[in-house]
Amino acid sequence: MVQRYARPLAGLALMAGLAQAQMADVPKGHWAESAVRALLERGILTGYPDGTFKGTRAVNRYEAATMLYRAYLTWLEEVLSKVRATLEEEGLAPEQVAQLYAQVAELQEVLPEVQKALAEYGVRFEALEADLEEMRQALLAALDAKGDLEALSKEAKALGGRVAALEAGLAEHRARLQALEARLQAVERAVEELAKEVRDSEEARVKDAQATGKRLYALEEKTKALEGAIQARPTGEVYAGVGEGGPFGGLALAWGGAQVRLGTDGAQARLTEGGLELAFRAQDRREATARYSLFEGIRLVGELGAGDGRYLFGAFYVVHDPKGGLLPGVHARLGAGAGLVAGEPGRYWVEARGGALLGPLDLSLGFGRYWGQGGGDTPFAALFATLTYPGDVAGTLSLAYAVPQEDIGRDSAFQVEASLEGRLPPFRVRVLAGYRDGLLGSGVASHVERYRFTTATGFYGGVRVGYEVRF
Repeated sequence: MVQRYARPLAGLALMAGLAQAQMADVPKGHWAESAVRALLERGILTGYPDGTFKGTRAVNRYEAATMLYRAYLTWLEEVLSKVRATLEEEGLAPEQVAQLYAQVAELQEVLPEVQKALAEYGVRFEALEADLEEMRQALLAALDAKGDLEALSKEAKALGGRVAALEAGLAEHRARLQALEARLQAVERAVEELAKEVRDSEEARVKDAQATGKRLYALEEKTKALEGAIQARPTGEVYAGVGEGGPFGGLALAWGGAQVRLGTDGAQARLTEGGLELAFRAQDRREATARYSLFEGIRLVGELGAGDGRYLFGAFYVVHDPKGGLLPGVHARLGAGAGLVAGEPGRYWVEARGGALLGPLDLSLGFGRYWGQGGGDTPFAALFATLTYPGDVAGTLSLAYAVPQEDIGRDSAFQVEASLEGRLPPFRVRVLAGYRDGLLGSGVASHVERYRFTTATGFYGGVRVGYEVRF
């Protein structure tokens, strides 16, 4: 934009900015008060019906266009008023004509920018632009007449005609301005109605969300209470099946943290309360343990136990849980233990295992070393792995490989075992199949279930069917 008409537009923008700090919501004595009052008195800016200006409210495009239109028409009206007043004086002084010429030229040069800003609102200035050019030419002719009174009088009459034409065009643009203001008011009303609808809708949505949240919370509480009540009820299971040792059957009961199983395949009892766990197992051997855990996520676990043959033992574990530990989804256990057999030291062991959740699967790998007393209590080193798929139909695949640490007539032994368990309430079915080559058991630490070497080799399997009862 050239410097000549940058100043008038900058002045309009400055006045518009000053006007934002006027009216009832502007403190008295504000530095822009007089400028705002002048703009209001000249009709360039208007306030709100409540007598405020709302200076913190953003100006929309309709408001900016209307303000620019008013400002330009007011400026044009002032220039025409000056030209009319000058023509009514006796004689035309060259200095006055030159001043009027400069003001009309500024109006012309600013007009394209105003036209560009208002074009999308349907405002056209072609006639006004032509009239301004004719007035500029008339003023230029008046300046050329200089001291020639007859020519000057003639040009003054022509100038008066141009003023009349511009005043007529000004009246037409005032009408267009009123139409634009009406559109602005319609837009403002539509925006207010839309804002009110949005507010009402948002308030209704918030209320509905709050009501829904309360209902969900109440439902969750009821569900938790129902689940707690169901869990608190004692359950039982009568089971029967066939396995390596032939047919078996028994009864299992559970109530809260207490579980008891009595059957021809062995007996088991467990009581869990907080960090304390008491357990008893009896198959071909018997074992009783007491275990206590400290902390969560990464637990410290101590264990004391007793087994057949006046076997007393103690163990210590460091356990990393998949939830709450340093590495979510990763579980690990490191343990060591030692025992006394008839008052003499014996049966030491160490164990390390770790695993991770691989999508729906849980993979666990481990190593164990056991120092037995010989004579059927064979020391060994073992590698083992377990792959578990939890769910309504759960599956487990386990592999173990053990190397005896004394001469028992074989260098190694292994076993592979797979099980599948599913629920068809009130029934629960478990199918087991495997292959062993001189090895049985499922761990290192347990006196009852640890790996042991055997002369048995070949496939084995079994089926177990339970009927669940909830008391």
